[in-house]
Amino acid sequence: MRRKLTKVVGLVVLAVLVAAVPVLGGCGEDEEAANKVVIGYMGDFTGPAAATCVEIYKGLADYFKMVELDDPIPELEVKIITYDTKMDYSRAPMGYEWLKGQGADIFFNFSPIFQEILVENHQQDKIPSFTFASSPKIVGQDWVYTFSIHYPWEAEAAMEWILEDWEGRPQGPPKVGHIGVSGYVSTAQVTDTLKELHTLDPTKFELEEAAAPMTERTWAVEFNRLQDCDIIIVDLLGPQTAGFLKEAIARDYQGTFLGTSLAFLGFWELVKSAVPQVENLDGALSMQTQFVLTDDVPFVNQMWDNLERFRPSEVDTLGKGTSYMAAQAAALVLADTIRRAAAEVGPENVGPVALNDALKSIDKYVEGYGENLKCHEGSNILHRMLRVLEYRAADDDWFAITEWFYPPPLVK
Repeated sequence: MRRKLTKVVGLVVLAVLVAAVPVLGGCGEDEEAANKVVIGYMGDFTGPAAATCVEIYKGLADYFKMVELDDPIPELEVKIITYDTKMDYSRAPMGYEWLKGQGADIFFNFSPIFQEILVENHQQDKIPSFTFASSPKIVGQDWVYTFSIHYPWEAEAAMEWILEDWEGRPQGPPKVGHIGVSGYVSTAQVTDTLKELHTLDPTKFELEEAAAPMTERTWAVEFNRLQDCDIIIVDLLGPQTAGFLKEAIARDYQGTFLGTSLAFLGFWELVKSAVPQVENLDGALSMQTQFVLTDDVPFVNQMWDNLERFRPSEVDTLGKGTSYMAAQAAALVLADTIRRAAAEVGPENVGPVALNDALKSIDKYVEGYGENLKCHEGSNILHRMLRVLEYRAADDDWFAITEWFYPPPLVK
């Protein structure tokens, strides 16, 4: 049941400036009106993940509108400026320099790969950054922070759950397929992890791998490799996810789809529009590190309130996926960081170093998450747990079918 939250109106000057291309970046006419914190958002505004990237921007912007109206950060103006990477990793250094030149005090990076590429830049320039998922090369590194775990740990968690769920079935070990994109770091990381797990004990499961170029549109060859698999781990993006599932359903695939946290929920409306009917998707599964719309917790209720308040014409679209809500979770972390930095050093002194100190010391309870958001045991990962979700066509929604659990490498 969604509940309206009590609002406390206060005073703060908050400006949100979106620039889909660098030339639109800037500060506005009242540049000297207040102390400023500039968030530099580097994202894929025109590439294959553009729809999700834009939804995330809207979620960030709306959360800070809520802060402005209901719980202001005294004497601070917050700006969001953006840079379009077009899902091209080679644009990351140029985007970093442009956002830094525009005065970015803290970065929000759409992809963990940008964190990996730019970690030394952030450390040398002493500008912190935050993103959704981690990467093996940045775990424990200074100046870079992530909301959740990286893809290899997620792959291990997925396999642990598959094998536990399969235990005792008379047909023997499951045949697991994995479909990804050639050249994507996330695909390489998941592929390597699955192969390592299979090598450790080939009797536990069979493994079949398939990968396609980013420009793939037909998916017949890839599906032919995977059609006999009991479960297919789908590790694709946007139109690729929709195209592969459409092909598999058209060819009467009888197994189960399991999406990575990257693959399904941010693009689910696109997937549904590609298949003949939503019943074809009933029982699809997804790994997830965030809340879903069916979680009855205050944060989800607040998300609905923000969506209806600031984007009433988009409730039917933004309210069907998880990108908008995941962005509000990221904004919660950023707002808490800015607020605590201002309290510690004064609003006139908030800059990259103060923000890094505040992010490093975050310890925030959010009802419904598996653990507090904090840098656990020296880690730079704020929430290390995940769940398995199931899509139910009759409800046209996703539901958690497990409790929060740690990936195997983090189980004590």
